[in-house]
Amino acid sequence: MQKIKISDVFRPGSMPSYTYINRLATANGVTYESKLKKALARTGNLVLIIGGTKTGKTVLCNKVVPHEKIVRLSGSHIRTDEDFWKYTAEALEIPDEIQEDELLQGMEEEGERYSGRAGILSLLATVIGIEKRRSITQGSGKTKKILRSNSLLTKILIQGDYVLVIDDFHYIPKEVQLYLARVLKTELFHGLKVVLLSLPHRADEAVKLNPDLIGRTSFIEIAPWTKAELKEIAKKGFDCLRINADDQLLDFIADESALSPLLMQENCFNLSFRLKEKKTTTITRKDIEDAFTDTVEDNRSYQDIVQFILDGPKKGRARRKQYKTQSGELCEIYGLLLRSISTDPPVLSLKIRDIENRMKNILAPNEKAFTSMSLGKIIKHAEEIANESIKEKESLEWKDSVLYILDPFLLFYLRWDKSWKN
Repeated sequence: MQKIKISDVFRPGSMPSYTYINRLATANGVTYESKLKKALARTGNLVLIIGGTKTGKTVLCNKVVPHEKIVRLSGSHIRTDEDFWKYTAEALEIPDEIQEDELLQGMEEEGERYSGRAGILSLLATVIGIEKRRSITQGSGKTKKILRSNSLLTKILIQGDYVLVIDDFHYIPKEVQLYLARVLKTELFHGLKVVLLSLPHRADEAVKLNPDLIGRTSFIEIAPWTKAELKEIAKKGFDCLRINADDQLLDFIADESALSPLLMQENCFNLSFRLKEKKTTTITRKDIEDAFTDTVEDNRSYQDIVQFILDGPKKGRARRKQYKTQSGELCEIYGLLLRSISTDPPVLSLKIRDIENRMKNILAPNEKAFTSMSLGKIIKHAEEIANESIKEKESLEWKDSVLYILDPFLLFYLRWDKSWKN
């Protein structure tokens, strides 16, 4: 029997197989897979999958929709109307223009020399209305130039039964979202299949931008993962690798993985390698903490984000007050904010009152508390700094007096990297 590799079991950066969890979406036993299959079977319907960052929205799509039928776009790359069509064409691997004789030649040799999607040339010819000929050398010798168009791309998507998946739809500028809402509404009627992936607190933007989509949208809300579900990832994987895990230790890994299956996969991956190096199959608390350190080291890009927030805005930096903590350390307000985010328990959203209470527990007794208004401004600055540091990936969001930690890896980094507190 062939030995299973760790990289086959725990797959933080790709589609899991051994550790895939088909989660229940409702109390009566309906799974998210079933909901998505049903939604895609309903012609003329937009599918909106909403859930936190790294909670399995993309994995769900990959599980339900065959690989060759997904046309995936990233909302963070779409800044204009033209971007949408350009990236759609690139995903389908259709050039700006093609000669008719080249298309016919490609149809003759499709699957042999053409490296694009299987059958795309035949589909393209069908949409254009060109019949495949046995002999492509006959005729006048003249060739017709076929230009790519938005209408052509839409027809290919529909006739090819592709599923257009737009990840991070909320990153698309509002005016482009409005344009896409109009386009999608029209083409859904003709059979286009579209899945939008978005964050929970921005989920209804696509519908609000086009009231015609109300009643024509299937909402699939991915609930936050439970500790039991995260533990199931570890149990499945460790069983495959014949690793012994105490239930309380699995609780510890799940708690620190901040409701993120991706982070759970990463931590279990690093832990498994630690055990392999030690030539043991029994997990200890020390092994887990060492694995957490490995996860931090593998995600050092967060070091820059944290440092930018600690530095705060350039304006007034020299005059910024130092606050004394209960441990006797001194830190500025932005360091105090990050310390409050990193304290127990690990959560991905904090109301302003929660942050105030956490700060009080960190500060020395004689330090003055902050007003909600002044603290709100500090949090807003931290949000802007964090999101400016990585243009295509939002880490924090301050909305309606709630701080959302959009990236579980940032929370994990704050909790398990000790160097930023020095």
